[in-house]
Amino acid sequence: MTSIEAAVAAAQAYEDHLVGSVFGPWAKRVVDIGAPQSGEVVLDVACGTGIGARLAAPLMGSGQIISLDGDAGMIEVAKKSADKAGLPEGVALEWHATPAEEKIVDDATVDLCICMQGPQFVSDPPLALANIRRALKRNGRLAASMWNELPNNKGHYAIAQALQSRGVPPAMKPFSKGKLEDARQLIVDADLEIEHFETAEYIASFPTIRAFVDGVAAGAPATRHAIAQLSDADKDGFLRDVEEILSPYKTDGGVRLPTSAHLILAIRRDYLA
Repeated sequence: MTSIEAAVAAAQAYEDHLVGSVFGPWAKRVVDIGAPQSGEVVLDVACGTGIGARLAAPLMGSGQIISLDGDAGMIEVAKKSADKAGLPEGVALEWHATPAEEKIVDDATVDLCICMQGPQFVSDPPLALANIRRALKRNGRLAASMWNELPNNKGHYAIAQALQSRGVPPAMKPFSKGKLEDARQLIVDADLEIEHFETAEYIASFPTIRAFVDGVAAGAPATRHAIAQLSDADKDGFLRDVEEILSPYKTDGGVRLPTSAHLILAIRRDYLA
């Protein structure tokens, strides 16, 4: 398997196992907060498999969505998923396998930027936010989300605890902007005015705890790498530990896991000098 084939397979696993159950509902909240309008230019930064474009385009009817992600596999899956979604023909879609730290649009040309669970993943968050600000028109909007601190995301916290008990460092980058003050400060430092900030919760449902663990392992590369460090015997014990930690969240229909994230709407009030 070539490197791009491996990247596409990983991105498809992310789309299949995590977007619908975990990321999709949060993405809808971000798009609702951003409120894309007909004729607008929308920039989707760290777009993943393109759920932002798939949610925004039907609300717009016409306009342009420019989506970028540093992972070429994500972009390939995003294109295919958008084609299958039957989005309005009046919305022009662009896809770029480009990291958020690189400038791809002219200054002051974007009405709305959406960045869903992106700021904590990029290699240089302040530079990415500076690029977003430059791209926004005056009074342009940024709608973003960042995971709350790890203990507030019960499923991932259980995985982290079970890994740590076996001497394996868990994936922490997804929660690196989890502290409320860190999330706020990242936006303020970018010279964007926060219009709305809330920390919200969503319950993610899975048929079993094993299905949750398998989904995260399939769709989240950092967690997959961490779990791969366990021996076969350790993997059995790891799963038993996760099952025990998450037992309070079991229901007759499966397992309901609280997830928590910060939701932000910020405005560019003035042009850069």
